[in-house]
Amino acid sequence: MKKILVPTDFSGFAQHALEVAADIALKANAVIMLLHANEKMATTAPLAEYYLYDKAIEDEYLDMVNERLKKTLTEIAENGKFARVKIQTAVIGGPMVSVIEDFVKDHGIDLVIMGTRGTSGFEEFIVGSNTEKVIRRVKCPVLAIPNLPSSFDRVVFPTTLKIDQLPAFTAFAAMQTIFKGEVSLLYINDPNHFNNVAAVEAQKDFLVKESGLKNATLFITDTEVFNEEDAILAFAHQNKADMIVMGTHQRRGLSHLFLGSMTEDTVNHSDIPVLSLSIK
Repeated sequence: MKKILVPTDFSGFAQHALEVAADIALKANAVIMLLHANEKMATTAPLAEYYLYDKAIEDEYLDMVNERLKKTLTEIAENGKFARVKIQTAVIGGPMVSVIEDFVKDHGIDLVIMGTRGTSGFEEFIVGSNTEKVIRRVKCPVLAIPNLPSSFDRVVFPTTLKIDQLPAFTAFAAMQTIFKGEVSLLYINDPNHFNNVAAVEAQKDFLVKESGLKNATLFITDTEVFNEEDAILAFAHQNKADMIVMGTHQRRGLSHLFLGSMTEDTVNHSDIPVLSLSIK
């Protein structure tokens, strides 16, 4: 892992993401790319035909952004724990999600870490969170940070144990030099997938061996579960998990509308970090 992207809107949520990124960057000897999307520029351009564009206002906004970036970097530099963190900054005009998507492609980003406040109800259906949209559109892992974690010692990894989960297993195995904690593989009981517990165990052993995943223990729900998301969050809380790891198919368009995404739903409602890994 060489490059970690942290999008920032200078909120407390973004600050939590930056602190987590700094800790990970130290362990991985990685560079943090601190990115601010200037969405003001994106809205000004189409309106310029009808309204007078005021460059002075734009310059004032950019001055504010640069000052906030400098302040953030100073705060990090003054914290002895992060004195050795390498941080680069960028301000790019455009809608946040599109800017992040292009930045990941153009700069070979290995991990995106985003602060998230989550969404629910009507807001979730109509708008969704920016983090949810980024998860759907970038190929690298995305770590959503709703609150500042004290550690990543306990990890819950919900999985169907189907063969299409292998890329997620492999991706997380490669990150275990950073996330060294115990991994609880949570299989939500589904008789349509495997005939018995022995078959479930055998499939787990196969995926673990093929991926190189370490410190993994299998847990199986006692009965069929009606609401999988609730079961995942309940298990995570009961086991005092520090992070949830999930593979995502990154469905878009009609596929996303009708089938949805368990990973995105979990990100929206979880109060602990969620790491999403593409299995598309």
